[in-house]
Amino acid sequence: MGLILTHSKAKENAWEIIVVNDCSTDDAVAALQEFDSAVTVITNEVNMGYGASIKRGILAAKTERVASMDADGQHRIADLEAMAARLEDDDVDALIGKRDKSSHVPFVRMPGKWVLAHAANFITGRKIPDINCGLRILRRRFMLSLLSLTSDGFSFSTSTLVCLLQLGCRVQFVSVTVDERIGKSTVKQVRDGFYTLMLILRRITLFKPLRVFLPLSLILFAATFINQMYVFATQELDITTATVVGGLGGLFIFCMALLADQISGLRRDLLLRDIKMEQLSCK
Repeated sequence: MGLILTHSKAKENAWEIIVVNDCSTDDAVAALQEFDSAVTVITNEVNMGYGASIKRGILAAKTERVASMDADGQHRIADLEAMAARLEDDDVDALIGKRDKSSHVPFVRMPGKWVLAHAANFITGRKIPDINCGLRILRRRFMLSLLSLTSDGFSFSTSTLVCLLQLGCRVQFVSVTVDERIGKSTVKQVRDGFYTLMLILRRITLFKPLRVFLPLSLILFAATFINQMYVFATQELDITTATVVGGLGGLFIFCMALLADQISGLRRDLLLRDIKMEQLSCK
């Protein structure tokens, strides 16, 4: 029923539908055959993962913008239509769905989502309403330049959002309603949550390394200073080995942060150049 409704709305709005079948075990393939050439079907020979499947869809698309939505009944076509209509008034680079209060969120996932959301907010320096909603509309040329930096797995949505924000792209969040999924999720809370957190750290280190390394350097300097003051107050006026090691360690991390920031700036400039070149080739 969901695919029939999607197909109907796609004809009304002149949308191109691309379905990536990532080794599904239900009757999805048989259902897709009913739509013949009206739907482009890409079938993965082996299970490639959530992110890798979306990447294949983006590469196959021919439009300026691409929208992604999960095929497990969580997302509503009405929300996608509202987002598409909003693009007529707001020329943004990305519209990202954010779950409203009526959305279904499994209780067991709430602690993990809270940790990841606060970690992402702290590391990026921006309050992100929803870090991994799969319903979104993006400029295809941006995504073509960012595909190598995004995850092939569950963390694709988060890694894409972090990259867009760090490159200064115009990102807006739109309230959507997410329903309970049909079927069972393959996401493992601890494993995938830890991987997502590490991926966020890696992407921030790539774009803004000072955001990670500078606090570490300052913490080490502060701990070393406090320890040395304690030694002066309780023992003797002597510079301890811990002070020398801590001071040199903090200085090393600080210098490494400056070097990483220079390399990051070059990488960021190259990415932006690739995006501009892609934009010119589309005109």
